[in-house]
Amino acid sequence: MEQLRQWVDRLRKIGESQNVEFKNRVESPGQIARTIVGMANANGGVILIGVSDDGAVIGLSDHDLAVAHDASRIAINSIFPSSRRAAALHTLSYPQGAILAVEVDKVPEKLKPFRMADGAVYRRKDVRDVRIVSPSRPVRTETRRDPVQIFVAMSFQVEREPALVDYYEAIKRAAVRLKVPHELSRVDEMNGDYEITQKIEEMIAASDIVIADFTLSSPNVYYEAGIARGAGVYTIRLARKDTEIPFDIGNKKFILYANATQLEEALLNPLRDAYQATRKEGDTA
Repeated sequence: MEQLRQWVDRLRKIGESQNVEFKNRVESPGQIARTIVGMANANGGVILIGVSDDGAVIGLSDHDLAVAHDASRIAINSIFPSSRRAAALHTLSYPQGAILAVEVDKVPEKLKPFRMADGAVYRRKDVRDVRIVSPSRPVRTETRRDPVQIFVAMSFQVEREPALVDYYEAIKRAAVRLKVPHELSRVDEMNGDYEITQKIEEMIAASDIVIADFTLSSPNVYYEAGIARGAGVYTIRLARKDTEIPFDIGNKKFILYANATQLEEALLNPLRDAYQATRKEGDTA
């Protein structure tokens, strides 16, 4: 703990830089997600919450610390896949109050870019998080790929919620009722030895439509939806009605359902719209 304190105090004295950011407080994931993404896409870094712009300790009350911790954890979970959590949280006590240190790892280039929930990509430059151009979807030279490729992003925690099996079957039934040749896939159904993050990105890049079900608020769904958004893949967003949807994507169109039967029926028209839209190059949801 003493080494951690010495490290934080040294960062406070050095000041803000490409690798260091000070924040008085953090009250929502959106206040910190951009900087986490920016550092992850650069060389890593540290965000000190409870520190003023000049490096002085302001300190966080117990309540403010809890809020900042939850907001940071939600942001981290939405940015990084569960197989590669590239950030850690550390808490230090000072007479003025607590400091929350968000340490962002330096990650291999092959895992980049990391994205915001809306697909935006940022990279840390000096003391700013600069938005960079997102990779565009490859231009197809053929008139139409057949069958249509559908990627499903959803929670796999069937032991926590057995109804997820029913929801996936409802999605598959809706795709069949579309009455067009299609291939529907989830990454957990793919055979072989592969690096999971790379495989997800490859599958999404090759897809015409992504169906993202945010039920249970699985971090991987936010990650995969962000990849789809950044790559310009038409995305249909679903969630069971009791799902809490974060503010930064809450303004997107969602299909809300109560059960598998309702999901199947509600998905039909959006799937038809998606199929028609993907026949026109460059259309996204």
